[in-house]
Parts: sequence; structure tokens; C-alpha cells
Amino acid sequence: MAKRSLINTLGLCVVVGTALAACRGGNVPADQNAPEPQVSVTRPVPREVRDQIDLSGTVAPSATVTLVARVQGVLQQIGFADGAYVKAGQLLFRIEPDTYRAQLVYDQAALVNADQELVRQKQLTHDNATSESTLQKAQTTRDQALAKRDMSRINLGYTEIRAPFAGRIGARSLDVGNLVGASDSTKLATLDRIQPVYVNFTLNERDANRIGLFVKPPRTVRVNVLGAPADKGEDAALEFVDTRVDSNSGALKLRADIANQDAHLIPGMSVEVHIPAGAPHNVLLVPDTALLREQAGAFVLIVNGAGVIEKRAVATGGLFGSQRAIIGGLSGSDQVVTGGALAVAPGIKVQVVAAAAQGQS
Repeated sequence: MAKRSLINTLGLCVVVGTALAACRGGNVPADQNAPEPQVSVTRPVPREVRDQIDLSGTVAPSATVTLVARVQGVLQQIGFADGAYVKAGQLLFRIEPDTYRAQLVYDQAALVNADQELVRQKQLTHDNATSESTLQKAQTTRDQALAKRDMSRINLGYTEIRAPFAGRIGARSLDVGNLVGASDSTKLATLDRIQPVYVNFTLNERDANRIGLFVKPPRTVRVNVLGAPADKGEDAALEFVDTRVDSNSGALKLRADIANQDAHLIPGMSVEVHIPAGAPHNVLLVPDTALLREQAGAFVLIVNGAGVIEKRAVATGGLFGSQRAIIGGLSGSDQVVTGGALAVAPGIKVQVVAAAAQGQS
């Protein structure tokens, strides 16, 4: 029993001694046979770039219309699926037309009679067989009949509701068989044009002056979907700049137009907007994924000439595609670690297994 106690005590002393050595900066002997960690590297790429202003924007349809019933009747047909894309002129709703078709036939017949009576009265007037007032009355009756016929034709046309433009239609408000148009107007659905779409965003007055917005506004801005790779952005034409700055917020409203050919942007979606700013200048670019951050700022790991990891603090600029601008702390000959950084630390000798091509991450 005493022997076991002595062994346990010696073991505890070894553990405590090792911990104290670590706390005092001592090195615990490493396994000399352990392989060197493997990392991949890239060299910074010199490039001329322009800084940019990063903003948040919201996608909006380039046109939107609320489809309503303009005549009263039973909803007879729906010509689309909820959320579908529809063509310009496509039949969307049909209201039972029978009553309106019959009214048109009736009013057309009344117009024919009124025309005939007017012709007769004109002949009688020519023969001095009727009064001028009777002729005027016949003319008025004919004009009223024409107006009623035209109104009946218009109302019959209102029984078919067609898409005024191509776009995406929302969910229908009512199903077939419901009475519509009993009130002033019955909302049936909403149609949005999403090719192209607008991107609405705001810019503060200071940045507006910085880019010369009021003197020579940029023709395009860059738009990125949130969460998408930075190099997957699209150019959008800057088509509207508000005529005044909001006195409360100090912001200016702007709108860009983007083709949205594949319809991946939908109204209400949040996007990133990037506006070029300042004169072109030279920077070094490294993959944004190579940057590490701590409270003191950004840094990268590099492999020095002896194959040992060094920590290098850097000053960063804007993001250009998947590449981050470095404006201080690196030279073009440095080997920046792009893969395997989580398995190494400063002072460790490593093996470079792959060097990424310049400009690639």
C-alpha cells in the first residue's frame, strides 16, 4: 500500500513539474519523428484598383400592378398557377361574360334603330316636313345609343383580365365561383415585372461628395446577393439619383437597374451594393480567406525563407472579387499561407505542398 502511494506521489510530481515548466515558458520535448505540418501558399499579386463604398440595398420590381375586377360577376376562369411567370397579354381571369355580351347585342340594335331614325329625320327636315327640334332630338338619341353601345363593349372587355406585361404573379385572392366586383373594386392578384428589377439604396452626403455624385455620377454600380461569392456580382446601371438630400438622415436615395435575366433577384431581397470611389492606386491582393483577425487587427501567416511560420500584421483595403487589398505589411515576395493555417502556429517549421497560382485563393 505504501509502495502504491509513493508511485502516485511521484506521478503527480511529474505532472505538476511539466505544467510549471510550460507556465515558465519551458519547452516540453516534442516528438522528433513527427512530420512537418503541410501548408499551401500564394504570393501577393500587385494590381491597380479603385476603392469602393459598400452599401446595403433592396430589390424592387421595375413595375407592379394590382389586378382588380372592374365589372361585377361570377369568377369563371383563372388562367395561371400561383407564383408563376406569365406572358404579356396572357389571360389571367375571366368573369362570366354572358350578361355583358347580351347587353352589347341589345345596345347595338338600339344604335341601329337610332341611326335609322336620324337618317329619316334628316330627310324630313330637308323636305320641310319636320321641325328642327325633332331633328336635334333624333341626333341626341343616336349619340346616346352610340355611347351606351361603346360602354357595353368596354364592360364586356373588362370580363377578361390580361397581363399588362410579362412578370411573376402572386397568389390569387379568390377562387372560381366567387362573386367579384360587387364593391368598388375586388383585388384579384398582384403582378410584378422582375426583368429587369430595381435595386434601391441610400448614400450619405459625405460619400456622395467623395465620389463626385453631383458632378459626374458613376454609370454603373456592382450588386452582390448576400452570402454569394464576392466575384459573382453583376453590374447594374445607375438610373436614378434623387433631387434632394433627406434633411433628417443626411442620405440620398438612388436606384440601379439590373437585367436579372435568370430571375435570381426577387422583390424584397437584400443585396450588397458597391460603388467605385477615388482614383486608381496600386495594392497587393491576397485571397480574403487567407486573412485572420484578432482584437489588434488583421494578420496573415507567412512562410519565411527557412520554412518557418511567421505572423505578419497587415493593413487591409477593399474587397475585389475574392481578393482583399493589402495596403501595408506585405511585399510581393512573401509566401502567404492559404491552406492549413489552423494546424500551424508562429515558429513552427512547415512543408509547402502546393503554391496557389497568383491571384487565386
